[in-house]
Amino acid sequence: MSHDTKNILRDIGRIPVPQYFNASRDEYQVVNGRKGATFVQLFGLAAKEPFSGAEDTNHVFSEPMYGFVIKNDGNTALTFTIHGFTFTVMADEVFEDYFEPFSQVKIVTTSSFRAYGRG
Repeated sequence: MSHDTKNILRDIGRIPVPQYFNASRDEYQVVNGRKGATFVQLFGLAAKEPFSGAEDTNHVFSEPMYGFVIKNDGNTALTFTIHGFTFTVMADEVFEDYFEPFSQVKIVTTSSFRAYGRG
């Protein structure tokens, strides 16, 4: 079903309560968070699939990633490409950011590096 086929939830005074539509349960559910805060489920925070190297690498992740972290341990710059965007990481620099879901990263380098995805 769809959210537009269900009535929203209301309190005893018939005022709409904070809620969201849970598609898997096909119902609106009250927003429940700790100490009255809105519940939020974050994606892309868990470090996964670490790898390292010192040469050109095309790493394919086993599941979609939302973030990427790479540490350039070498003395020269390296580049990496995700979704057609190429980023440069200078010697001894760390890059960390989030992206639309991706499954591979291409690294071009002669420097040693350490990297991992966030999924």
